[in-house]
Amino acid sequence: MADEWLLAPLLHRLGREAPKMRFICTPVQFRTVVEALATRRVDLAATVIGKVPRGILRAPLNRGHFVCLFDPRHVRLGARPTKRAYLAQEHVIVSFNGDLRGTVEDRLGVERRVRCSVATFGAIGAIVDGSPLVATVPDVFAAQILRQRPHLRSAPFPFPHAAGGLDLLWPAALDGDDACAFVRAAIVDVAKQVPALKKAM
Repeated sequence: MADEWLLAPLLHRLGREAPKMRFICTPVQFRTVVEALATRRVDLAATVIGKVPRGILRAPLNRGHFVCLFDPRHVRLGARPTKRAYLAQEHVIVSFNGDLRGTVEDRLGVERRVRCSVATFGAIGAIVDGSPLVATVPDVFAAQILRQRPHLRSAPFPFPHAAGGLDLLWPAALDGDDACAFVRAAIVDVAKQVPALKKAM
């Protein structure tokens, strides 16, 4: 998810401030990221995660809530959808397990009519665009999609849920590494400047 809104501005910044620095970016997710950091397969990771073990440090990158993303030409959801209206729709979800269950099912116990499950957030905008499918995504990601596809709309997610977000993780062994600290500080600063979705559109 982070590469959709974080990687490009980070590379622009580091191109000015550290033009000889090179990156290898690889997908990670909360089920495998701790092992990847512990074995130094990756030095830094931006992901959604709960508790982390000792030896892994973290810094918050953004905090927000879920919103519903949809194409108003094909979906009648309204500016403030009810639970009933939300559950009546067909959905596209992101599932890190490769099944038909997403965060809404796993954490909130809500069963949706899932028609399509994808492994990452990268294709969500294209899938929703021109289709009757609703996506439930973090507001920062919805804001990115709406800048690229302003004819789409977002609306509040109709179920109560705690705020969540993306964290930057790194091994404690690299906490004092100057290069890693420089990149971490740049990532945190870039994340602060990413505009979030201020209201449902």
